[in-house]
Amino acid sequence: MKYMTISLYHPRVMKGGAQYVAKDLHDAADADPDVEAVMLAGIDANMFPQYGKVGSSITALPDSPREYILPGTTFNEFYHFVHDQRRTKALQRFFADQQPDVIHVHHSLWVGLEILEIARQILPNVTILYTLHEYLPICYSRGQMFRYHENGICQDASPDQCVKCFPEKTADDFMLRRRMFKRAFEFVDHFISPSEYLRKTFIEWGLPAEKISTIPNGHQSMRPKNWIPTHSAGVNTFGFFGQYVDAKGIDVLLGAAALAAAEVGEEEEIEIKIFGGNKDYASPDYVERIDKILEDAPDNLKVREMGSYSRDNVFELMNAIDWLVMPSIWPETFGLVVSEAWDARRPILSSRAGGLDGRTVDGKNGYTFAPGSVAQLSTLMVECAGNKQLWEKLSAGVRDEISLREAWERHKECVPVPKEVLRKFAV
Repeated sequence: MKYMTISLYHPRVMKGGAQYVAKDLHDAADADPDVEAVMLAGIDANMFPQYGKVGSSITALPDSPREYILPGTTFNEFYHFVHDQRRTKALQRFFADQQPDVIHVHHSLWVGLEILEIARQILPNVTILYTLHEYLPICYSRGQMFRYHENGICQDASPDQCVKCFPEKTADDFMLRRRMFKRAFEFVDHFISPSEYLRKTFIEWGLPAEKISTIPNGHQSMRPKNWIPTHSAGVNTFGFFGQYVDAKGIDVLLGAAALAAAEVGEEEEIEIKIFGGNKDYASPDYVERIDKILEDAPDNLKVREMGSYSRDNVFELMNAIDWLVMPSIWPETFGLVVSEAWDARRPILSSRAGGLDGRTVDGKNGYTFAPGSVAQLSTLMVECAGNKQLWEKLSAGVRDEISLREAWERHKECVPVPKEVLRKFAV
């Protein structure tokens, strides 16, 4: 079986959750003795011109056999289409030359929805899979289903409601956008969702329930053999890993930490470590709100911004904290950071937002709180800070996420190929 993975970006070009998931599954396919794997990554050539070549719309990624880059310069961010005839002809030739049995698309951003129809035209019998990484087909607002002007989760994605986030658009614009996504999705044989919450959201949007399978994102463990988890002397270090943007809830974390520090008293310290980048993408109001929290915070609250990180060193960094806090106020679709924390046996304090709900079990591997609730999170932080016995109990209750091997096996079950052709994954 020839299995083609199509992703937005490639981790070597730009790091990100969706591209990591796509690359991991490509590598799993490549390790399968019954599979010939090939990968194609769409990128913004305006941002990364070094990956483009004159006269070529598809280029080989250096030192990566059977991995290719698809640069684009005319991507329509609203409709997710690329209007480039030369690029279309290159894709037609690429599909015809490669002749994959399966094409697994991981995004439409800088890939283009038209790629689904092109694939079906050139390869009428190919199986097309599509992983729904977030809500972009439903929500133009960064695919987050979050109303920034109201600072709350979107409960109604009707076109007449979308214009409240984008008053420069009309309801007809959003109706056409939805129609174009749904038309393109008619070429897909089966969809994959990393969480049941995301699956149900897309079923409500209009995708057939029988065409969507829930398969959690597989995680490649970084934990050394015979490693034993430990905590800091004070068990009082709380960590945040992620983007420094409004919907991630750093303001909720810091507000709760300030209350917790005031409650535990001057003799005890609360330490916050923030690992993340893209602070420039945070709104001015958000940054101002955070600055005000820090300005009024008690002296025993220590906040350190640790800068960006990568998954190459995330296991080591997870061991620099005692408790991971996931304060998201947008409905997360999965939360790869949770998998990374569990790999390091870190208990989690998580909001019950979207796909996060249900992953952390109260009293077993962490605690949960209502999205945006500073008071609930503060109460949990007071209970956890300095509590070695609780940390040891919750750390012992952490179990590994679904492995990459298991995730790949479940992906193969979505492919209608005779079982005798699909022998078990080679360990």
